[in-house]
Amino acid sequence: MRDLFVLLTAIAGMSLLAVPAQGQTIWSRPYQPNQIALEAIVPDLPADDASVASGAAFLTATRSLNDNVELAAELPVARYATDDASTAVGNPYVGFGLSSSSLPILLELGLRIPATPTNEALQAGRRADMGRTAAFRDESVAPSVLLNGRLPLGRRASLRLRSGLTYASAERTGTDGTENRWRLPYSAQLWWNGERFMTGLSIAGRPRLSSSSPDRTTHRAVVSVMLDGARVQPGLLVGTGLDPLVQDGRFAAVAGLTVSLSYGR
Repeated sequence: MRDLFVLLTAIAGMSLLAVPAQGQTIWSRPYQPNQIALEAIVPDLPADDASVASGAAFLTATRSLNDNVELAAELPVARYATDDASTAVGNPYVGFGLSSSSLPILLELGLRIPATPTNEALQAGRRADMGRTAAFRDESVAPSVLLNGRLPLGRRASLRLRSGLTYASAERTGTDGTENRWRLPYSAQLWWNGERFMTGLSIAGRPRLSSSSPDRTTHRAVVSVMLDGARVQPGLLVGTGLDPLVQDGRFAAVAGLTVSLSYGR
């Protein structure tokens, strides 16, 4: 325990976190308070009739109530674009981020409110849903606890680590019972701050701990680039699923556009 305390103190001494790391979304400008972010993600869908207009969009807003408390909210929407297109609103997220004044850590406490209907758009939404708690699952209210840490790696680089637990229950198909679902969302992001651009290399996943069903786990590797503007930060990301490395399947690509707007305190 003493060694852990010394390690955390050393990390804090290298770089105190003056503002909280942003809650929920990990694809906008990191470590920036008071943001409105829009992400449009297009996944590789197996169906031949789905166009590139299929995918999901996530609108996220954060607001720092003071130096240590941040409010975050997110609205996800999915679309399955065919001759008979369908749209679905995902499970909205609300939560708080609690940051330390002396250590570069952020604790996220949040929940998703069930709102997902049953239609084809859910398939596109689930394949585009990455780096966050599950937004397109037919479940009850899903609370989450996530811990973020920031480790500086020189003047321009930093490592953001994030992991925790989420819980939800869902009705079992064809039975009167429910299934308890524990998930372990995680991400590791290496960020490089250039003169004009920020570049990120991320590994993100959301394994399910309490079931052996085929959709129990998702893992992805993503490269993201964004223009480091003073107020507006547009960017793009490309990535691939990593699940075929440990189970049967194919590597599924994903791409997206992001834009975040920073506003005053």
